[in-house]
Amino acid sequence: MSYTQDRHKILVIDDEEPIRDGCKQALEKSGYNVITAKDGQEGLKAARENHPDMVFIDLKMPGISGMDLIDILSKELPDTISVVITGFASIVSAVEALKKGAYDYLPKPFSPDQIRVVTKRGLEHRDLKIEARKLNEEKKFMEKNFITFVSHEMRSPLAVIQQYIESLKLIAGDKLDENALSIIDRCEKRIQNLKELIEHWLDLRRIESGTFITDKKNLNLADIIRKATEDILPLSQKRGISLKINIPENIPEIVGDKESLIRVFVNIIGNATKYTPSGGSISISEKHNDRYVDISISDTGAGIPKEKLPFIFDAFYRAKDKEDKHRGSGLGLTFCKRIMDAHGGIIDVSSEEGKGTTFVLRFIR
Repeated sequence: MSYTQDRHKILVIDDEEPIRDGCKQALEKSGYNVITAKDGQEGLKAARENHPDMVFIDLKMPGISGMDLIDILSKELPDTISVVITGFASIVSAVEALKKGAYDYLPKPFSPDQIRVVTKRGLEHRDLKIEARKLNEEKKFMEKNFITFVSHEMRSPLAVIQQYIESLKLIAGDKLDENALSIIDRCEKRIQNLKELIEHWLDLRRIESGTFITDKKNLNLADIIRKATEDILPLSQKRGISLKINIPENIPEIVGDKESLIRVFVNIIGNATKYTPSGGSISISEKHNDRYVDISISDTGAGIPKEKLPFIFDAFYRAKDKEDKHRGSGLGLTFCKRIMDAHGGIIDVSSEEGKGTTFVLRFIR
């Protein structure tokens, strides 16, 4: 095993000495640092010691095969670009190697110019791959720190503004006319909407970071649904909406986080209440088998247009028209979807305009 010092390290693993020597000479002329190994075992050792930028691997070798090497290196050295050296009779194997993580293949016999072209292209691909990973890491870092920024730099001023408005109302007393009070009321509602939007967004970030759901226990979904409907029931009765709950007490337990699941049901049942007209109904039912527990929430409300259904779980997407009087953050259903994902469950929806909507929440037993 030998090499000369330069910028990029290239490892050539082949049991044929003429191939090794030919590759070494061709690549060294282009200024590369070339390491050679005569079999898979020696090649693996050289890769682990030198961390080459690129490795040429012969598929047909005694001992550790080229295919096994590609598999090992793709896991241990993900930044190393692998190129398969193969005979024309082994093209099928080369394609299989590409599926395992190889970047390209070089059929024998090949010229010095061919290996130089493949090397240049492979190293450029490596640079782009590393750059993409760094950008992704920076993105994650910024997202993590943005949570802190939002928490401290946005919530605090909103709380202060809210206090100022309360103070203004106390100081002014009866001096404010109806128009002024109406303006202040609208300001308070907008501040509250903004605070809820920030909290929803922070919740989504915490779900993604794995810090939101920390207390999973055996739960009875009948209890969860009962708690979720406690606050919604008076509103539905006031609006003349029939709320039918057909959930038996002895349904199979699931493992989950109680508070987050209550919020999921509050969100979905609350939406049904908002968009179901007076005289309509909301029904909650259950069915299960030996693998799943399904909870269905159906309403006789306005329904969702068919073309908008695929997007309702996207962040900030609102299916209703601009004239819709129910203003939300556009994060409620996104939250529900993320919570169900975190529980290994599924949330599905079907709807027909003018006839209503049905959400089905599937939990693993």
